[in-house]
Amino acid sequence: MKSVSILPTLIFILLTATLSGQSLRSYERAGDDAFKKKDYSAAVQHYATVLKRDNDNFSVLWKYGECARMFFAYGEAEKSYLKIAASKRHAKDFPLLRYRMGEVKKGLGDYEAAAGLFEQFISENPEADAAYLERARTEVTACRAAKTITTDSKQVEVKNLGKAINSVYSDFAPVVVGDTLFFSSYRFDKKNDRKKPKSKLTKVMISSRGGRAREPGRGFPTTDTAHIAHTAFSPDGHYVFFSVCKNVNAYDIRCEMWLTIVDRRNRWLPPVRLPEPVNMPGYTTTQPFVGYDPYFEGPVLWFASDRPGGKGKLDLWYVPLDTVFFCPCALPLPGKKITKIPGFKQPVNAESLNTSENEGMPFFHPTARKLFFSSDGWPGLGGYDIFSAAKDGLTAFRQPENEGKGLNSSYNDVYFFLKPDGQNGYLSSNRPGSMYLDEANKACCNDLYAFQLPEPVKPAEPEKGDTIPVIQTKSPPPVPPTEPILPVAEPPKLRDFVGLPLYFDNDEPDKRTRRTVTRKSYDETVQVYLERQREYRDQFSFGLSGQPADQAEALIDDFFENEVRRGYDRLAQLCDLLLGRLQNGETIEVLIKGFTSPRAQSDYNLNLGKRRISSVKNQFAVYADGALQQYLASGHLKITETSFGETTARSGISDNLSDERNSVYHPDAARERRVEIVEFREGEQK
Repeated sequence: MKSVSILPTLIFILLTATLSGQSLRSYERAGDDAFKKKDYSAAVQHYATVLKRDNDNFSVLWKYGECARMFFAYGEAEKSYLKIAASKRHAKDFPLLRYRMGEVKKGLGDYEAAAGLFEQFISENPEADAAYLERARTEVTACRAAKTITTDSKQVEVKNLGKAINSVYSDFAPVVVGDTLFFSSYRFDKKNDRKKPKSKLTKVMISSRGGRAREPGRGFPTTDTAHIAHTAFSPDGHYVFFSVCKNVNAYDIRCEMWLTIVDRRNRWLPPVRLPEPVNMPGYTTTQPFVGYDPYFEGPVLWFASDRPGGKGKLDLWYVPLDTVFFCPCALPLPGKKITKIPGFKQPVNAESLNTSENEGMPFFHPTARKLFFSSDGWPGLGGYDIFSAAKDGLTAFRQPENEGKGLNSSYNDVYFFLKPDGQNGYLSSNRPGSMYLDEANKACCNDLYAFQLPEPVKPAEPEKGDTIPVIQTKSPPPVPPTEPILPVAEPPKLRDFVGLPLYFDNDEPDKRTRRTVTRKSYDETVQVYLERQREYRDQFSFGLSGQPADQAEALIDDFFENEVRRGYDRLAQLCDLLLGRLQNGETIEVLIKGFTSPRAQSDYNLNLGKRRISSVKNQFAVYADGALQQYLASGHLKITETSFGETTARSGISDNLSDERNSVYHPDAARERRVEIVEFREGEQK
C-alpha cells in the first residue's frame, strides 16, 4: 500500500523537474536569441534567470559574462569569468577566458592586472587565432601606455548634468547654439510597437538656459520608424544637418544625413535627405559636424562612415561645403520649401587619423585648428577615448593625442563639444556616476557631462621645422565665427509685449485647491506642461486616422511650439528688457490678467486665475537669481493683477468633464488657460 501512495509523489517530483528543465532551456534559448540580435540587455536578464536556479551551468555562466561585458556591466562579467577560472575542470573549455578577463580589467581601469591577463592568454594559448594573439599584444602595450596617460593627465572638472537633462537611457551628441543645448536621447517609446517593453527611439532634445530638457517640436521629422540624432549647425546657424537612422538589429543601425533650414524669419523648413556623394546607399553616414576651417576659408562638413575607401569600421571623412552654407543671402524666402540643395564635392577620408577600428564623433575647433574625435582604435584608457589632432594644412594632421584622464575614463567617452571660450564644454560617457538602466548590473547608458578645462584650448603651434602654409587670397579671409550667428533683430520695446499670453496646464498650478496664491514660479509649472506635449498630441488625435489624425497632431504641435513655448521664451526676453530699464532708474507697472477654461465653478476658476497670476509674479521675483527682486521691493517694478476667470472664456468651449478631448486637450480650450500681459505704465526716471 505504501508503494502505491508514494507513486503519485514520485510522478509529481519527476514532472516538476522535467518542466523546470524545459523552463530553464526556454530562458536560455531566449537569451541566445537576444544575443544573436545584439540585445545584450535582454540576454543578460534571460541568462540571469537560468543562473538563479542553476548557478553551476558553466555554459550559461560564460554567455552571461559575455553579455554583461558587452552591456558594460563589468562587475557582473568579472564575477562570471572568475567562477569559471576557479574551476579546473571547466576553465579549459573557454580558451578566450583570460583574454576576456583582461578586457574587463581594462574596462574597470585596472591596467596592470589587465596587461598580466593578456600576457597570460598569449603564453597559455600559442595556437590561438592569430587575430586574438595580435590584439592581445596590442592590448598589453595599450595597458602600459594607459598608466602613463593617467599619470600625465590634466586637472579637468567633469560634472554630470543630472536628471533635468539625462535619462536612464543614452543621452549624447551635445551641441550649443546661443543659450540652447541640443542633444540626442534614446528615451522615447516606439508609439505603435506591440512589444513589452516597447522598443526605444532616439530623438533630438533641447535645454534652454539650463532648463529641463524637452523636445523642440519642430525642424526634425516626427517618425515612429527611425532614430533622429546628431544635430550640426552651419556657421551662420541657418543650415542644420542631422542623422536619420534605422535599426538593422537591436544594436546595429544604418544612418543617412539629412538637412533642414531655418529661414529668414527663424522658421524651420521641412527637412530633406542629402544626395550622393555624401550619403551612400547601403552604408552608414552619420555624426555630422560643421566647422569653419581657416585653411579652406569656409565651412567643412565632418562625419563618420563605414563606406568603401576607409580603413575599416567607422572612419572620419570630410567635405568642404559650398559657400552658400556661410551666406544667409541664399536662404529660401519665408514660407518656401527646400527645393534645391547646393552640390557636394566627393568626401575625403582623413586617412592619417583613422585605424582599423572605429573613429567618429568629430568636432573641429577653428581657433585652435584642432580636430577632436573619439576612437577605440588608438591607444587609450579603455572603450572609446577622446583624441585631438592639430591641423597643419588643407589635408595634413599631426599624430592624434589622447586628451587624458578626466575627459577620458576606462569607459566610453564620446561626443566632445567645446564652447567658444575654449575652456568649457560637454561630452557623453557611461563612466561610473552615469544613470543606469539596469539596477542589478548598474550598466548601460551614456549621460551628458559638462567639463571645464584647466586653461582654454590655444592655437596649435608649428612643430620645429614646420611652417604653416600661407593661403594666397585677393582679400583677407573672413574671420572664423566661434558660434552660429543668428539673424539680428531690432531691440525690443515694452509695447512689443502687450498681449503676451502665458499658458497653463489644466487646473495648474496646484490642482484641486481654492488657494489664491502659489509658491511655484511660471518656469516650474510651464516646464511640466511642455513635457506633456506628446500626451496632448496622442489624446487629441485618439480614434482618428489618416489625414484627420495628422491634422489633429499638427494643431497640438503648433499650439505648444508657437504659443506655449514662444510665450515662455518671450517672458524671459521681457524680464531682460525690464531689468535694463529699471537699472536706468525708470519705474514700470505691469498689468496682467488671469483666464481659465470653463471646467469648474466660477468661484473656483476665479481663484485659479489668481494662482496663475501669482506664479507669474513669482517668476519676475526669481528671474536671474532675483535680479528684479529689489525693484519689486522698492516699488520701481509693480505688478497689478486682475483675474477674469471663466467669465471671459469664449463661447463654444466645452465644459463637459467627461469629454476631456475637447475640454482639456483641444487647443481652443487650452488657449483659455492663460495669463495675459495687457498693459505697461511707465514712470519718470529718477
